[in-house]
Amino acid sequence: MYRHIIAAVDGSAHADKALLQAGLLAEASQAELTLVYINNLQDLARIDMESHALPVMLERTQHRGRAILEQAKQHLEDQHIVIDCQMHLGESWLGKRDMVSMLVKFAAAHDTDLIVIGTHGRSGLLNLLMGSFIENLMRLTPCPLLIVRGQPHTTDA
Repeated sequence: MYRHIIAAVDGSAHADKALLQAGLLAEASQAELTLVYINNLQDLARIDMESHALPVMLERTQHRGRAILEQAKQHLEDQHIVIDCQMHLGESWLGKRDMVSMLVKFAAAHDTDLIVIGTHGRSGLLNLLMGSFIENLMRLTPCPLLIVRGQPHTTDA
């Protein structure tokens, strides 16, 4: 079945829902599970490089990323999903498309059999304005992708 599963996490409820599916699949197939969080540092790139705020802000985002990964691991334990999982914290200075590229490269480099990711279910104008991380991931991923839908939205604008 599966040997290596990646669960993309971001601390949101829809990501937690996908995380549980990834954990259950990994547990059932005795697969390795890697939790992946990629910091979007694009906003930090706008800070003046001479500013003393940049190192502080970078450390805060790294700390937040590590905390999200630890919370995801704890969430699996709280649900009695017994699995040894790895954690990977990536960083992107170029935004969502680069984040997708980093996730795809990580998956390819680690012989991933499945990527599991949650979606908030945006569509229409909001999706057009924000872009779709999942849509880009679907185009580029080298392996199967399991998309777990979160709570559906009733309005889109």
